[in-house]
Formats: sequence, C-alpha cells, structure tokens
Amino acid sequence: MSQITNAEANILEPKIIEYKTFPYEIKDRWVCIPKGEKELTVEVIAKNTKEMLFYLTPTGTGTASKKFLIGKTNGKNDVFTIKHKFKKDESILYHLSVDAFNKEGYRVSGILFNISRCE
Repeated sequence: MSQITNAEANILEPKIIEYKTFPYEIKDRWVCIPKGEKELTVEVIAKNTKEMLFYLTPTGTGTASKKFLIGKTNGKNDVFTIKHKFKKDESILYHLSVDAFNKEGYRVSGILFNISRCE
C-alpha cells in the first residue's frame, strides 16, 4: 500500500463537470457543422481548473501528432469558453479535446466529442 504525502493530498485534480456547444449541439458525442464558413462556440464548466487548452485532432489511426491548438483560456467562474471558425471549404472530421490545468500545473486531458461536416 503506497502512502500519499500531504502535498499530494492537497492537490485537487481538474474536473470537467459539463460541456456544451452552440449554435450546433452535441448529439451522441458528435457535432455536425453545416457547409460554409461557420463558427462553433464551446463552453466547458470545470472545477479545480486554472487554465484550459482546446485542440482539434483529425480522426483516424496515428493522428495524435496532427493535433493542433485552437484556443486557450483562463476562464471565469469555472466556465471556459472558446470560439472557432471553420473555413468555407474545410473538410471537417475531428476530435475536440482539452487539457485542463489546476493552479499547481497538474493536467487532465480528454476527448470531449467529435466534429464532422453535415452532408
């Protein structure tokens, strides 16, 4: 049985409570973006979080190295919001993921949902 030091016990892990998108909603872990140049707003409610980074990663095998940062925010009152504009002719098939950091720099990462172009 391992022992937890007092310093480790006092570190509160970032925790994502809820997230939503607008004007296009998440349905079954997917957001469908209509054709044309469209903007998507992502709002995440998180506890024990000082800063959040938002990424898009192409779907598929071995695509982790193609992940790119689309936004970074310190949030306000546990709410972290970004807006991202998709280009008119952009082919869209992405995972949207976040890195949430607490004030000690501890990070929690995860994929929130997927994004595709509506057909």
